[in-house]
Amino acid sequence: MIIAYHAIFTTYGTWLPNDPRGSYSKEIYNEQLQLLGTIKYGRQNPQPAHKELLKFRTAAVPKLSRAPILLNENCRLIVAHAFGKVVKRLGLKVPACAIMSNHVHIMILRSQYRIEYLVNQIKGAATKDLKLKQTPWARGCWKVFINDSEALSAAIKYIRSNPTSAGLAPQKWDFVSPPYV
Repeated sequence: MIIAYHAIFTTYGTWLPNDPRGSYSKEIYNEQLQLLGTIKYGRQNPQPAHKELLKFRTAAVPKLSRAPILLNENCRLIVAHAFGKVVKRLGLKVPACAIMSNHVHIMILRSQYRIEYLVNQIKGAATKDLKLKQTPWARGCWKVFINDSEALSAAIKYIRSNPTSAGLAPQKWDFVSPPYV
């Protein structure tokens, strides 16, 4: 039985379907991006060299309909506040959340809502609070279904370590609470 969802979603233009690091995309909608290569499904191992990734990004950015979006510290605070409002309004339990520069990891304990609905709610609230005309988020999300307390603990540990692994300060958000499974 599913006890929680680990959802991962990216900011626009920062992790493309045919990214050399791999992706869980099934289709490339932008014809210009299709020219840069095929989808490498799943996380690639080994990961590409920095030089290869930089070459891909340099070629890809001009083919996007707008500039890629990165979240700075101020934006992350606004996003966290917006997430908190949704968590409170919908009565969710969130044991872990990492708001990175180019993506978000959020663990949500199972509720009456589908995870896709919840991701849309938190993306929409963050977009509104950032006062943006266009969404800063890429379409969809990647989701992992958590079925037992061991997997839940491992995913929480992974999410919580994400900011420091990327050189950001540890994150402690008001809407994050211990898991009650």
